[in-house]
Amino acid sequence: MKYLAIALLLALACTAGCLGTAADPPPADEIAARFVAAEEQATDFSATVAITAGSENVTVRLLRKGPENYRLEYLEPADLAGTIVVSNGTRKWRYDPVTRTALTVAGPYMKAAFSEPQYPGWAEGVRGYMETVAESLAERNASYLGTETVCGRTAYLLEVAGGSRLFEAPTRYREAVHRFTAWIDAETWLLLSVEMYGKDGNLILSAEYTDPSANTGLPDDLFAFDPPTGVEVRPMPTAAITPLFLWSTDDVRRYGAAMPSYLPEGYVFADGTHLPGAYTTLRFTNGSDELEFVQRLYDPYRAEAVLPGTPESVPLSGGREAGYVSADGRDQLRWSAGGYSYRITCGMLGRDELMRVAESVGM
Repeated sequence: MKYLAIALLLALACTAGCLGTAADPPPADEIAARFVAAEEQATDFSATVAITAGSENVTVRLLRKGPENYRLEYLEPADLAGTIVVSNGTRKWRYDPVTRTALTVAGPYMKAAFSEPQYPGWAEGVRGYMETVAESLAERNASYLGTETVCGRTAYLLEVAGGSRLFEAPTRYREAVHRFTAWIDAETWLLLSVEMYGKDGNLILSAEYTDPSANTGLPDDLFAFDPPTGVEVRPMPTAAITPLFLWSTDDVRRYGAAMPSYLPEGYVFADGTHLPGAYTTLRFTNGSDELEFVQRLYDPYRAEAVLPGTPESVPLSGGREAGYVSADGRDQLRWSAGGYSYRITCGMLGRDELMRVAESVGM
């Protein structure tokens, strides 16, 4: 899509002295090209967006920077006012000031996170409306419908229609969109409004943008969240993600999973699971006991299966520090490195033997 927009803009520069005005509008393909280029060149974007989807009405303050960083501040309805959703690409938060709770999820689990009733999780899709409209305008011919004034701004109206499905509506039920109308600012080329329609001409979703602006230099700290004192932090619910099952050490190497290169005498690989970027669990056995190795994306807000007791601090190479615990007939060594937490649990093999296993990880 990027190269199509650039090519169209180059063609415009070579063939037109000026773009024209609302009274003398440019052709639909020129308007579409200007919008597509504006969307692609927006390193950041902000606006207040009022969304209507069926009987649901949501108003949010949207701030977006790049593809991963976004912040949604809910203004309406009243029971959601003050709720904040923040993501920096590696961690997502949803903070409710009324209940003083903050739900959080990290890493690859972010895409599998879902909303608890009655929170309208579908409204988070507002951050992608402009991209969806731009992609469709870049791929299909649009019709020019005229000009209108939206929130004091002059807008060009473009319509894309066809007998086939254009894309999925960003709504609770993901209805198929067969036609949409876009209101594009005649000066900034940003989206001022959009309406999406179903196969039978029914309005599925409408959104109106107030004071949209791009490339204003939004600071990175807008997309980080530090839970206020006294706020209850809980893991955000996520759908089950099917990991890769590991049946041999060849599988472990094939998928690039971490694995100890040293094992206590008599222990051999049994099986394991691996979710890229999230965790690796490997089991080894000597026929009567098991040794479990776990590497997991470090998340201070998610509880891990650790043995009870105060860990004894033991040094590992590279300046790392591990904690050793022996309880309930089990030994455990755990440490952190490179954004991951590591844990080795087994029978009564002793601290020194577990340290040898730990030192061999990644070697």
